[in-house]
Amino acid sequence: VALLHQFKNSQQQREQDIFGCMIRNLFDEYRFFPQYPDKELHITGILFGSLVQHELVTYQSLSKALRYVLDALKKEPSSKMHRFGLCGLERFKERLHEWPQYCEMVRSIPHFRTLPATLQEACQRGAAAAGGTDKGSDGGAADALEWAAMQPGAGFRFAADADGWELLDAEDA
Repeated sequence: VALLHQFKNSQQQREQDIFGCMIRNLFDEYRFFPQYPDKELHITGILFGSLVQHELVTYQSLSKALRYVLDALKKEPSSKMHRFGLCGLERFKERLHEWPQYCEMVRSIPHFRTLPATLQEACQRGAAAAGGTDKGSDGGAADALEWAAMQPGAGFRFAADADGWELLDAEDA
């Protein structure tokens, strides 16, 4: 993580290019994560969360990292990918207050109550930053996400379908 930070903030274009390539390759590799052995997937989850925690990814890359963690958390709680999502979320839980709408999305996962108490609390606090409460069956997620989707420069874009709200990045538009 320290090396990634150094390369991201380097004055040398070559090191900045290496950083960008490393991030792109990590995101491209996501589709293979379910085949990773447990130990390697755990380490990768920590890396993903650390990228967010240390602000090494921004804008579209941040959106993609958050979406991958959210998608993993939606998997069956006994799955490897769910554990990946837990590792990532645990690393950046202190930043969740910055994204109340993201917290609402996590809270709307049907098995949210199976998450560790510390992560549930961090999401509850983060959701409260947008005035999220336990109203309605979705915990107020629809109201918070609708509001967030309309905010210019919010950094996240959302789409609604029959299954609910989905976090999009610029490539999905």
